Amino acid sequence: MRRLAKVLSPVQPRRALLEIGKHLSARGITRATLALGALEQGRWLAASHVKVPNVADRFAVFDEAIARIQGVRPLYLEFGVYRGRTLRYWARHLRAPEARFVGFDSFQGLPEDWELGAERGTFSVGKPPEIDDPRVSFVVGWFDQTVQGWEPPEHDQLVVNVDCDLYSSTKLVLDWVTPRLRRGDLVYFDDLLGRDHEWRALQEWLDGVGRSAEPRAMARWGQHMLFEMR
Repeated sequence: MRRLAKVLSPVQPRRALLEIGKHLSARGITRATLALGALEQGRWLAASHVKVPNVADRFAVFDEAIARIQGVRPLYLEFGVYRGRTLRYWARHLRAPEARFVGFDSFQGLPEDWELGAERGTFSVGKPPEIDDPRVSFVVGWFDQTVQGWEPPEHDQLVVNVDCDLYSSTKLVLDWVTPRLRRGDLVYFDDLLGRDHEWRALQEWLDGVGRSAEPRAMARWGQHMLFEMR
């Protein structure tokens, strides 16, 4: 028994990891964290027993989402607009005249450090992008100062693009939007690579959402992922 306990003891592997850690750069730690996140995500996908197609890129995921839109008055909410590339794509490809597209962003960049090379203020562009479509509007400001006082316009299907990057921002948005989600609504996560940010918030959300949210498509092997409310 003692011999078995010694073999299974975590002390020696931990000592080896400590020694390795002494020689790792900050970038190396980041890569190790990404690897651990990928392992966790793979285990979660296996446990979900749902076959999730891996498509070419995030825009192919958007096409999968657009194909699932049945409403005549869909409402698309994007949290994290930056230069508006994805918002333009949605407005260009979702042509329903009564569709509405609302982009939430401070346009002052990240409110706190995110990851190596993406410190506070990264992604600052100063103002909303110019998008020539009357169906598009913006809510400018930090999420914690804007979402609580904002009520969605009338709609018959909701699409939420969560591109918040940070755990704190993602959790805030999910806490706000969850009571407003109905069967058939779609929720997309843009960056699930960082296990301490969007991935962590997603796992907490799935544990506490109180109903089924099923993965429907992903790109870059899980970095971008679309869910449908059931």
